[in-house]
Amino acid sequence: MVDLAKQAFSTNNFELAADVYERTIRENGPSSELYFGLADSFARSGHFERAFESYCSAFRLTNSVRPGLLKHLVTALVDTVKQDSVVEDAMMNKNCIFTCVLCRGLLNDPVTIPCGHTFCRKCLEREQSRPCKKCGTVNHLNVSSIKTNVLLKQAVEVWFPSECRALQLKADGNVYFEKRDFEKAICLYNEAISLAPNDHLLLSNRSHAFVSLDKNEEALRDGEHVIRLRPDWPKGYFRKGCALYGLGRYGDAVVVLLQCLAMDPSVNLAKTYLSKALHKIFSPLPSNDPKTGVLSSPLSPAKLQQLIKSNFSSAFLQPNMAMDTIKTLKNIITETVTTATSFAVTNQEHMPLFEKPDLYEAIPNSSASSSGCCQDEAEKSFYSVSAPNSRRGSPLLEPRRSRSQSPPCQGQKRTRNISGASPSSPLHDLPFKLHKNDPKLPMDAVAIRPELLNKEDFECSLCYRLLYEPVTTPCGHAFCRHCLDRCLDHHTQCPLCKSSLVEYLAERRQTITENIAGIVETYFGEELEIRKKIHEDEMEELSRMVTDQHEIPVFVCTLAFPGIPCPLHIFEPRYRLMVRQCMESGTRQFGMCTGNGDSEGEFSEFGCMLEIRDVQFFSDGRSLVDTIGGKRFKVISRGHRDGYNTAKVEFLTDQSLSEESHQRVSALQTEVYWLVKSWLDNLAGMQREQILRHLGQLPGLEQDFQNNPNGSSWLWWTLSVLPLDTRIQMTMLAMRSYEERLNGIKRILMYMRRQR
Repeated sequence: MVDLAKQAFSTNNFELAADVYERTIRENGPSSELYFGLADSFARSGHFERAFESYCSAFRLTNSVRPGLLKHLVTALVDTVKQDSVVEDAMMNKNCIFTCVLCRGLLNDPVTIPCGHTFCRKCLEREQSRPCKKCGTVNHLNVSSIKTNVLLKQAVEVWFPSECRALQLKADGNVYFEKRDFEKAICLYNEAISLAPNDHLLLSNRSHAFVSLDKNEEALRDGEHVIRLRPDWPKGYFRKGCALYGLGRYGDAVVVLLQCLAMDPSVNLAKTYLSKALHKIFSPLPSNDPKTGVLSSPLSPAKLQQLIKSNFSSAFLQPNMAMDTIKTLKNIITETVTTATSFAVTNQEHMPLFEKPDLYEAIPNSSASSSGCCQDEAEKSFYSVSAPNSRRGSPLLEPRRSRSQSPPCQGQKRTRNISGASPSSPLHDLPFKLHKNDPKLPMDAVAIRPELLNKEDFECSLCYRLLYEPVTTPCGHAFCRHCLDRCLDHHTQCPLCKSSLVEYLAERRQTITENIAGIVETYFGEELEIRKKIHEDEMEELSRMVTDQHEIPVFVCTLAFPGIPCPLHIFEPRYRLMVRQCMESGTRQFGMCTGNGDSEGEFSEFGCMLEIRDVQFFSDGRSLVDTIGGKRFKVISRGHRDGYNTAKVEFLTDQSLSEESHQRVSALQTEVYWLVKSWLDNLAGMQREQILRHLGQLPGLEQDFQNNPNGSSWLWWTLSVLPLDTRIQMTMLAMRSYEERLNGIKRILMYMRRQR
């Protein structure tokens, strides 16, 4: 019977397992093993009240119970309360420019991954085998091979010197913590907190150090402070839960640890402490246990069992059951998640990390609820510290001081120096503020002193203009996307440090670096609008190049024909640029002509437009471009642009036919079509197969050829496969009479037939 119950449990048939365990207990008598099996089955099926009764019975029958035996109860509780995607999605969808969305702290050693999102290096090292938390893109990362984002690192160090000094002190404190010198670690954490009192990571680390020294009251105060600052960060609840566990307040610890696991069920240490806390509740404590603070233990399972009964009974788990009171564990969890989600979604009036007030004045004393307090008092204690802090509003950049711009020296790179750091925080004595009621602003946007806002620091080192659509290379340097692409047409090295960008080219990493783009938009909005207008004007000029009497880019290579595919292998830098500009402008078209002389500027008088259908890139910058022929044109004048040829052209169309001429041409078309088909059928098998594989089947006969400005596509297909001299093909391409082209093809086919 026990084997049957275990088999039912392993197949998730928990109701059947519970029935079998109950029957076995009635028939064979109770044992701790049977009661644990019954309790686990009840817990996993959602009957928590009966599960607690069974766990109590199991604990009464044995004195050697390990916390690990409660793993199924922990799993069931976590599965019931978890709402991880709600808070995480709200935070990950938020735009941050100085904050790492993984640790919620100031970017420390920022690293930008291929999808364009930036995180702290240590945070990324813990997440490198997982998809990006912001966009879900799977990046196969070797974090050690990605260099620090130079521009972001310099901006953070200059604009937040106090906070950066605090990060260094935290790192030093972590070294002592690993050496188990907790007192020295706490001293360094204290010094860091004096510089950045709203850094929840510092408070979390100090809380951990206090717990390690068994100073749980101090640890609890720091844990509550962390929750006050960042109610959307699960680790804050974990720190508070550890402190409560250390104080012997196991019932309160269970509630807080479930709050942590509701937001992030992957915190395994929280599950471990939850198992330990539940184990302490079920296990009778000695009457003189100093952590209880009383002579007899008040921590019998009855209190928590009553809480579970009112919150996690099977009836509660049924759909559409309303709750009228918030004084329940389930509603504590829901309220926690709601508060955290609201904190992540709402555009905060200040980013807590960058504030300077003494928040300890507003923190209630953590000793307000003793270990023996009732559940209602514990909930009041929690809610008194977990609500987000109310803050005063602050502004959008009001009058910004203008800066004189000096042009870069010709033929010489300008020295790139970030403005010198100020010893004080950038938040003091500000002549302007940020209007945080603007929903477009990042949630961590703060007012920066104007003398630190230097536009030159955010200029592209290639075009010497404000960064537009900035991208970051694996070596950590930022450029305008279009500038970097153009530079990589000529070589595969970073323009600044000369490191190889072959991998960057192979993956075509063209994703915008969100943090840099956000800084430029927030603090240099007026300059960005001017920069954007310049770019749009350049793209508009490129898009106008395909209209009548306007300049078009010309690829000098071979002849192309309307409606006929023309695959191209692009390897010259000038043509890489030409193809990319055609794609970026949206035209996706350029002209094709044949060479006509020794000079690069000499090409044929007639040509054909090509429309880009697809581009496949190689790691060295080469590409295969799939194009198809479009309109024919006649060259009016020739020119150059960005190293490649251009031309002003007149587009050609066939002359219209009268009704009498239409009948004559239609009959001629049918005759020539069958001549072509006969010629194709009489070709050698291998030769015919190669033609069909390269250009496809002969197109069908078109009766409504007059509505096509270039005539029937089958005629151009024939012209492209016939073994003709380029001059003959050019003459056919230039003809504006469909009838003349038909007669020309007919004469050629008749001549070839006679030569057989």
